[in-house]
Formats: sequence, C-alpha cells, structure tokens
Amino acid sequence: MTAISNEMKHMQNFIDQLSESVILVAANGEITAVNQHYLNLTEQTDFESGKSVDEVLLSHSNGEDGTLLAANGFIAVKINEGLLPLHGDFFRYYILNEQPAVVHSCQEPLMKTLMNIVPDFIGIKDGDGRFVFANEFVGELFELTGFDFTGKNDADLAEIAPFFRDVFQYCIETDEQVWQAKEIVRCEEYVPARDGSTRFFDVYKIPVFHPDGSRKNLLVFGREVTEKIESRMLLEESEARYRLLAENAMDMITTHTMDGTYTYVSPACEILLGRKQEELIGNTGYWLLHPDDEEVAWKGHEQLMEGPCTATVQFRLQHKDGHYVWLETSCKSIADDSGKVVEIIGVTRDISERKKSEDMLRQSDKLSIVGQLAASVAHEIRNPLTSLKGFVQLLQECEQIETANYYNIMFKELNRIDQIMGQLLLLAKPQAKTYKKTSLPELVEFVETLLQPEALKQNIEIESVLCESLPLITAEENELKQVLINVIKNAMDAMSIGGTISIEGKRKDDLVHLIVKDQGCGISSDRLARLGEPFYTTKEKGTGLGLMVSSKIMKEHKGELKFYSEEGRGTTVSLILPV
Repeated sequence: MTAISNEMKHMQNFIDQLSESVILVAANGEITAVNQHYLNLTEQTDFESGKSVDEVLLSHSNGEDGTLLAANGFIAVKINEGLLPLHGDFFRYYILNEQPAVVHSCQEPLMKTLMNIVPDFIGIKDGDGRFVFANEFVGELFELTGFDFTGKNDADLAEIAPFFRDVFQYCIETDEQVWQAKEIVRCEEYVPARDGSTRFFDVYKIPVFHPDGSRKNLLVFGREVTEKIESRMLLEESEARYRLLAENAMDMITTHTMDGTYTYVSPACEILLGRKQEELIGNTGYWLLHPDDEEVAWKGHEQLMEGPCTATVQFRLQHKDGHYVWLETSCKSIADDSGKVVEIIGVTRDISERKKSEDMLRQSDKLSIVGQLAASVAHEIRNPLTSLKGFVQLLQECEQIETANYYNIMFKELNRIDQIMGQLLLLAKPQAKTYKKTSLPELVEFVETLLQPEALKQNIEIESVLCESLPLITAEENELKQVLINVIKNAMDAMSIGGTISIEGKRKDDLVHLIVKDQGCGISSDRLARLGEPFYTTKEKGTGLGLMVSSKIMKEHKGELKFYSEEGRGTTVSLILPV
C-alpha cells in the first residue's frame, strides 16, 4: 500500500509541474487526481476525488472539443487523451487546453453590447428552459422588439406571440433532445414571416451541466441562412427539372469522369444501343467503339481535357445485337476554379439515317459526274471501236494479209476501252469507306486520265506539277478523287474558250496543298462567299451539290477547301489536307 501511495505521490508531483490542466481517471471512470493548473483554471482550492469524469468534462461529438464544468460556469477546452500504466493497471489521462469561451458572463455590459450588435440569434436558457439572456436580434425576429425575455420559456412566448407558436413548440422539442444527448447539436430551424415567406437558421445548441450532472444552461446560437437554403432549393428544383428532361429525351445524355467513365446515362441508351443504363455506368464505352473510330474518339477526348471547351465527334458504337450504330456526340468539359477539367457532359444522338442520306447524296453526285462525262467517254471509246471494226473487215476480205501486227494494235485498242470503262465504273460504283495511305500523284494521274477526253473536246489542257517528295496522306481514295473531279470539272465549265488548268502539289509544314488554277471567267466576291451552300450553283445546269459534298468530304479528312477568284482572271482552289 505504501508503494502505491508513493507512486501516486510521484505522479501528483509530476502532473503539477505541467503547464496544462490534467485529469487522471481510473478504469471505472472516477477521477483519481487533478493537477494544480486544473484547480487554478476551475478556481478551486482542492478537488473532491471519486467524481465521475462525465460530471465535470463534456466531450463534444468530434472528441477534440469539450466543455469543462467549473463551480462558477463553464470553460471551453481542447482535449487530448491517452492511456498511462500505473499500479499495474492503465489509467486514462486528459490534457485540457483552455479555449476562448463563447460567453463568460451575461452581465458584462461590453459583452452584452457585442452580442446585441451581431445579426445572429443568441440566447441563453437555464436548466428549466427559461431565458437568462436573449440579444436584440431575438426580439426583432419574433416581433417583440424591446421585450425582456428574462424568466420566460418557449411556452410563455407561444402565448405572447401566437403567430410563432409552431416555432416555439419545435424549440421545446429540440431543446429536450439536446439535453438528452448531452452534446452540441446542430440543426436547421425555420421562422415564418408575415409576407408568407420563410426565414431559415443554422442553429447550434450547447448544453451545460452542474457538477452533479443536473442541467445548468442551454446556449443557443443561430445564423440566418435563408439565401443559402433558397439557392439550394432552387438548385435541387433545377436538377429535378433537368433530370426529368434527361430521363425523357430521345437523345442520350451522359456525364463522365476525366478518363471518360460514365457516371450518368439517360434511359435513351436502351433505344440507341439496346443496353441498360447499368451496363454503361462505371465503364468508359471505348470497348463498344468501332476499331476505325478509336483514333477520332481519343482525339476528341484529348481536346476536351485541354480545358473548358466543346467538341463534336462522330463515331460508331456496337449495339447489343451486334451491329454498329452511327452516333454524334456533342461534349462539353467542365472545369473548377483552377481551370482543371473535373467533368464531361455529353449529348448523343443517332445519325444513322443522316449518314445514309449523305452516302446517297455522294452517290448521286458521282452519278451526275458520270452522266456529264458520258458523251466524252462514248466518243473516246468510239475511236478504238472504229479501228477494231476496220481491222476486222480488213482481215475478213484479205486472207493473205499478215495478221500478227494487226492483232497487236487491236489488243492495245481493247485495253484502252477496258481502261476507260474501268475508271468510269470505279468512280460510279458504291464502295465501302477505307482510309489508307494514299499517293496524291497517283490520284491526280487517275483523274487526269478520266477527264482528258472531255478536256480535249473543249480545247483545254490539263498540266500537273507535283513535288517529288510529296508525302503519303491517310485518306479515303475514292472520295478524294470525287473532290478533285468536281473541282476540275468546275474549272472546265468556267473556260468556255479553252485554256490551261494547272495542278500543283506541295507541302507546307504538316499540311499538303493541292492547288488547282484555271483561266476561266472567275467568280464575283458575293458569289464566292456562298460556294458550298446546298443547291447553290453558278452554272446554268448545275445541281449545287458538287461543292457541298466536296466540302463535307474535306472536313471528314480534317482538311478544307479554299477558294480565291477574281472576275475575268480565273479561280484558284486549294485542297488542304493533313499529312
């Protein structure tokens, strides 16, 4: 026993040397010792051991803040606790650091003045719910300006101000809940106004107890948050409205994380892709992409991640039944205050029918070109046919003639016919799109060969000068042929008295420029601005589709068509394509 007493004596001497208040608590929760700093803080000469720590120290919900109950009031403290081995057992210790108290004395005039000028609800009630203090804001709030709240409880106030009866009844209920919880409680309370509106308050209620555990004071602090609550309600209403719109829209509305993962997918995904929302949410969707569209999808995503912007991308996703669906997505990247992209919002629609229409339009434009070339091609074919016919007649009439030389000539003429027809059929025949490395010199040679008969007929010479180091480009070869044919045909139509059409190819940085110049009549500035519009044409028998289709093809190749012209001095068209 003497050893234990000595150990406690040494412990008491040790904690008395500390500059913070210390409480030592046994395993049963009773206070075994306190140090001198604790006695000074609580203004006590000595401390009666055997009290429960819960009688003098109220820990708040976060465990770090608390209220220390002293003989003359309460003290706000920061709490640090831990375990200490002593007497072969473990004791719990509490180290308390005093914090600035909310209120030390309601009677101090300076403190009263301070509490009266703040635009917040400040009230102090005793253990029976009667007001000890209420600042001026409380009187103004309940239309009791200048009223002395001292000694009145919420039930009394409900009779004095019946308009606010529901508010006071709610306070009675929540006050009791706080006393029972024995800790700080935060809640939202509302107060009606005469004009029918409602004022909202963010309220803290702090219970304070006597050393014997009985109720002493209830501190109530309320800050008006009406504007914040109304903004939140408007936001929730707006979100509900937009969610209703999203849930019923025919377009698929989606939200994504920075890596493209779906966080929300509207029900329209079942119509577009035959898939449930849960099949897409949590995935990126890249696993559904058509292999040919992966590059364009990634480029669109990279563009969005560079900063807040909008991007429109066309690609194919696989339907649940296996076929691919053409989709167009308009995406917007959302950034935080620092400019970092935090979310992507997309609106996706099915453009399969539009794609079919575009393909039909292009095919129509091809057939139009074929129709325009038909007379020249027929004339070009008739020449070798006439030769063949003459040789056949000659061979029939002269049995002794040497035929070997004639067969060789006839074979060349037949090859010529086959070549012309092959080029015409290749242009007219619908073909699947295939983007591949394409040689521009070969493409230009093909178009020259095809259009040469028509050019000769109109006394036009086609000259091409292409740089030998011209790089290959990734393109759909047949579509680029269609663009070049349209441009050269327009140049020929503008040269009624003949002349020269020059085709020049050169590289500028990462772009290839294919430049077509004619010596035609030129185009006025007002007409030049409208080139490429649907059904707009400067020709008497034109359809207005050629340049529109050509512009569309160039955009799909990430390129563009540029026009330069002066009336009477010809026109220059540049086909600009990325390497």
